[in-house]
Amino acid sequence: MTHEQAMALLVMTRALSYARREAALSAAGSPLALVEEPEAYAAQLGAQGAADLRRMVKSASHFLDALAEDGVHLIARGGAGYPACLAQTHRPPHLLFALGCPDIADSFPVAVVGTRRASEYGLRHTYAIAAELARAGVCVVSGLALGIDAQAHRGALFAHGRTIAVLGGALDRFYPEENRPLMERILAEGGTVVTEYPPGTPPGRYSFLERNRIIAGLSLGVVVTEGGRRSGAQRTVREALEEGREVFALPGSVDSEGSVLPNSLIADGAHLIVSGADVLRALIIEPAAVKRADESGQAESARAENAPGADRPARSRRSRAALPQEEMPSSGPARKNAPPALPSPPDGLDDAQRAVFTALCEGEMDFDELCERTGIPANELGALLTLMELDGLLCSRAGLRYALEQNGG
Repeated sequence: MTHEQAMALLVMTRALSYARREAALSAAGSPLALVEEPEAYAAQLGAQGAADLRRMVKSASHFLDALAEDGVHLIARGGAGYPACLAQTHRPPHLLFALGCPDIADSFPVAVVGTRRASEYGLRHTYAIAAELARAGVCVVSGLALGIDAQAHRGALFAHGRTIAVLGGALDRFYPEENRPLMERILAEGGTVVTEYPPGTPPGRYSFLERNRIIAGLSLGVVVTEGGRRSGAQRTVREALEEGREVFALPGSVDSEGSVLPNSLIADGAHLIVSGADVLRALIIEPAAVKRADESGQAESARAENAPGADRPARSRRSRAALPQEEMPSSGPARKNAPPALPSPPDGLDDAQRAVFTALCEGEMDFDELCERTGIPANELGALLTLMELDGLLCSRAGLRYALEQNGG
């Protein structure tokens, strides 16, 4: 029996609380020693716990075979592949049950969390921030809940990046059912879905609060884009602060209930952010030093197929130096603030990118104006602007305003 299998039997013994398992592991030194002779550690396990563990060991093949057949990976504390940042927390899970990619020891994991009752503002910026982080090689960690969590996963997937979803119940008791297609997409695109709860464990209020410590523990920092005064995201932030992790918050209107938590976090000293780049700078993560799919020339056509508006033609990436400098013929009086010579859109842009580029030829615009001028849905436009900025086509400015790069047109 392996270290991971022995830990799984220990965790699946329902009579044992976390505290009893921890005490028994400290006394025995390893889960293998516990499953070999549970009665020797009855003082830590309790009489009932030792008896239940013995019964679990006798039926080990049944439980372990069922996990293997379901494609469940076992990631045990003290074993290979257990994330070091999670192991260093004050109450790390003894075991994680995982579907998808079993390697969750990512170099640059960042949590993006928030309310289930998200506004258009919160959804838009969450999508763009997660996409920008993922494009830089960051693994986006969240809870696969409705609202902000789901949008964080979607943003990471749109950028063809890594994402880890931490559940508040067992893998076979998935919740919420509305996000099952998103879970399947995460697994299909190289992500991971994990939980500390053994098969058959239903989700509950306490379990969701408990899983927040794992989200924080897996991450170098936590980004809060939207949340009310009493929010599950607040618990994640508290766990992050207790573990010495960085906290980031997206500011919002003082009239918005969803911005109460991030605004208060900023007042208490959290990093104020308006983009993923702000997070990268604070954590000293250099996108150029991180391997990206784009740099190896892979998955370019897949990006166009899976992005919002998948019927648009694919385009090839262009550097700023390669952008054409021709002038666009004038078709009437220029706007007062428009440059005297308007650049032509670079070759290879899809319809949505061309619409954004053409709109910005007339001058700097804010997000809402761009949304109105181009007709692109807000949740798609946020990610599109991020990708165009990374391509050197435009730059973002204070107040959610955008302009063409001077060298890009």
